Amino acid sequence: MRKITHYILYILIACTALLNIQCSGNGKEKTPLPELVHAESVMFDHPDSALHILEDMPMPSARRDKENHALWCLLVTQAQYKRMMKIPSDSLVRIAYDYYKPTDNARRKAMSALYMGDINYELRNIEEAMQYYLEGKTEVEKTDDYKTGYLVMVSLCRLYLYRDFADYALEACRKAYDYAVKDSNKRYQLASLKFMARCYCISDSLSKAIDTYHKCSELTLELELENYYYDIQSEIALVYKNKGDIEKSLEIIKSFPIKYQPALLTGKNYYLLGQQDSAYIYLNEALKTYNIYTKASAYEYLYKLADTPQYRKYLKTYCDSLLFYNDSIIAIDKGKEIIAYKEKYDHQKLITEQQRLKLEKADAQRLLFIITICLIVVIAVVAYLYQKRLVRKETTIRKQSEQLQDYMLQLHEYETRLMQNNRYMEELKEQPSGQEMNSEELHEYREQIDSLQVENSRLSEKINSLQHHINDYSSKLDKARREADKFRNLSEENLYLKQRERVLADYVADNDRLVKELREKCRVLENKEWEALEDVCESVYSNFITRLQSFCPTLTKQELHLCVLIRLRFGNAQLATIFAVSPASISQKKFQLKKHISESLKNGLPEEMTLDRWITEF
Repeated sequence: MRKITHYILYILIACTALLNIQCSGNGKEKTPLPELVHAESVMFDHPDSALHILEDMPMPSARRDKENHALWCLLVTQAQYKRMMKIPSDSLVRIAYDYYKPTDNARRKAMSALYMGDINYELRNIEEAMQYYLEGKTEVEKTDDYKTGYLVMVSLCRLYLYRDFADYALEACRKAYDYAVKDSNKRYQLASLKFMARCYCISDSLSKAIDTYHKCSELTLELELENYYYDIQSEIALVYKNKGDIEKSLEIIKSFPIKYQPALLTGKNYYLLGQQDSAYIYLNEALKTYNIYTKASAYEYLYKLADTPQYRKYLKTYCDSLLFYNDSIIAIDKGKEIIAYKEKYDHQKLITEQQRLKLEKADAQRLLFIITICLIVVIAVVAYLYQKRLVRKETTIRKQSEQLQDYMLQLHEYETRLMQNNRYMEELKEQPSGQEMNSEELHEYREQIDSLQVENSRLSEKINSLQHHINDYSSKLDKARREADKFRNLSEENLYLKQRERVLADYVADNDRLVKELREKCRVLENKEWEALEDVCESVYSNFITRLQSFCPTLTKQELHLCVLIRLRFGNAQLATIFAVSPASISQKKFQLKKHISESLKNGLPEEMTLDRWITEF
């Protein structure tokens, strides 16, 4: 029986370990393959070379080498995105994201979340992209990877900026600029300052926007980026136009070499200054482009210009052209929407397939979890039955020992009386030979001897009967003692199994997804998450919730939640974060809960008994 229980315990531990392996990634990362190290080292400067290295190397096995396979998927996605290749779905980078998410590798988690966000942003999944960017922001703050930090924050800034969330975009820009400064990357500083200036424009802080644009201009001159310098100056001129200082805007544009002068903005400025001929020339110059948005804007101002008598003869032409390009823009936007919907459909189809696979995996894990719980219950029941049988055996042994002791005392008493009677008979037999007796005295002595012999016969029978009982009880007691020793060994083994059962139950609870997430970072829980924690305690700790409510039906929902978290071994600081209160408030809540529970007991809780210990042992 001892061997069988050991086998059951080993099987239980193996099943739980298998469940843990299936539910989480490997926390210990292997050394990356040399090709992956080389590709990552040239990724930022030469993404083409990095992609060539990754495509030429054999793809690591997804089954035998999960670490390198995940890294390969991440780096391939990174290289494709840097080369501005069209990526139809996030299925490749999701492999890396799912692998790194349960690990402690904050840098890889931040990178995979960044590219999950970038791809979902391109697929128009804006809400999902936002969530991934925020995950990347949280993880990258734990590292000193300033490049990834900049890329995460500038992506957040771009997302906020194009949706007119100026305050959020400005905060993200500032953090992106800080990362760029720490990385000593002037190109990153230039891009973040440009976004920051645009944030100021959206929030109507035009003076700050101009100052920030001037910092950008200084960086472009330092980096000798001539084209970029005049682009920045054009945006400065646009800010002055929006500010109402048309002369200053036109002055800035006129200072450019002719090839860098933006014809559209120049024409708009001349139109606003009332210089119709110059506006006509530059607006027509702006039409020499393939960008239909620029043409539509130019025709809009030419249409306004045709309202004057001098250019009224072009009114119909400009009106028709404006309507044509506006219709083209609408058609393009609709085409983009159709393409976006198709891509979204394909992406959703892929997500549905992935969810189906996850559900199948979850069903298998749930079955394994149920088997584990059933084994724990079986061990607990077996331990209880053997403990009960052992107590019954010990009680029987104690009663038999007491009875045997009584028989031994009676036997000693009877043997003593028998010996006394024999001595008395010897004395009586010797007495007539020493003196003369008459017939009456002789008859009396003989009667005494006869009565002693009768009594001795009766005592002998009792002694034999007692001896028989003693022998019988001795054999039973020896057998009982042997069985008691056997049951005592089983009791010790059951005690050991109970201890292992408690450790195993804690192990199963700790490996629950939500519990692990809360141990890593506590937060305020939603109602569904509270229900999930209650289900964990109910299933793992032998109907903990049901027993607790039966014992104290007047517990409030918040007190029940506090009991659940204490049973899951969360500390006061973690409880304070989850309940969004101070640690002092948690101590007060525990004091009130202990008082409430103590009122449900006849004698109350002992003073030396803490609430945490009582709940753990409940």
